[in-house]
Amino acid sequence: MYADDVTLLCCPASGEPLRLLESTQVAADGEIIDGTLAAGTRRYPIRNGIPRFVEDVSANPTWDFKWRVLDAGRGLNFRILDKGDSAYTTHDIYDRNDHDGAAYRHMDGGLVLDIGCGVGQYAVKSLLEHNPRKLVAIDLTGGVDVFRKIVQERYPQLMPRLLIVQASVFELPFAPATFDYVYSLGVLMHTGQTLTALDRACAMVKEGGEINVWIYGSELLAYNAFEPGRQAALSIATVQGWIKTVSWPARWIKLFREIHHDRAFAIVKFFSSDRMYRLAKRPRFRWIARVFPTVDHPDYAYRLINNYDGYINKYDDTWGEHELFPVLRRHSIALLGLGSWRVGLWGRKIANFYPAAAGGEPES
Repeated sequence: MYADDVTLLCCPASGEPLRLLESTQVAADGEIIDGTLAAGTRRYPIRNGIPRFVEDVSANPTWDFKWRVLDAGRGLNFRILDKGDSAYTTHDIYDRNDHDGAAYRHMDGGLVLDIGCGVGQYAVKSLLEHNPRKLVAIDLTGGVDVFRKIVQERYPQLMPRLLIVQASVFELPFAPATFDYVYSLGVLMHTGQTLTALDRACAMVKEGGEINVWIYGSELLAYNAFEPGRQAALSIATVQGWIKTVSWPARWIKLFREIHHDRAFAIVKFFSSDRMYRLAKRPRFRWIARVFPTVDHPDYAYRLINNYDGYINKYDDTWGEHELFPVLRRHSIALLGLGSWRVGLWGRKIANFYPAAAGGEPES
């Protein structure tokens, strides 16, 4: 981070502006590599150029393992930016949520927040193609260090326009209504509190600003609905049980949540191996892909990290538009578009856009 970046940050506990208490290591270009931020008696470290507002990543340790151990600086998910790579057609959420090219125009010259940046492929694409004056990328996990390494090695010219922050979406170190553009693509449903996470994201959008999110979409009935209170509210426990019985991926996910992580990972590694990949393509052995469907990509490392994500992620609830829209309405965010690949929501914050409920009181 750079000294000017301090003005973007506030204490996530008190909301007070932060100040740079000390900088113990500064790079030649002025980047603060190590130091301390302060607000009152609270202290937050800067390590490896990244301000840190969270030390405990146990809220979702599978993400931390995915980025630090499986990726480990290779930037495997950057494959999805290459239209010549088969990973693009399978996993490029970014372009699938561009709403015919209109959704990212508001980034131009603005202050942008990327929630759940991981190793940063979408942040880099945004900086290269949509020209924000500053992009702030946050993630809960050690993926922030992997991301910084990738940028330093491959895109050093982007460093002055990028602020990487380790923080939780539930305790964001920014004042409300700070950003011109907020996006979070394929992240919020992995938090275990999707609606609260969406609420926190919406709160960051300034008047006239825009938000673009993508969350796993449910079928008519949400077959993944594990977050507290959802089963009773939806009254679909019986249907969920039936779907989980007939769906092989759901069977594996259910098993992996009950057994030790290392055992689950060993199974995923086995089915992701080159040998199983080649075997499953033979006519006599196509049943393997039905019993344990895997990402269809020739590179073992890419298959493994994405199969891991699909089968061993701690949280992955699916949602319907009717569940998500009330959060946007509460923040006076008018929908500009719905994604063709569910559930993509793009909207703009417009004060008093929605009429008050009967009796003159705003709807909750």
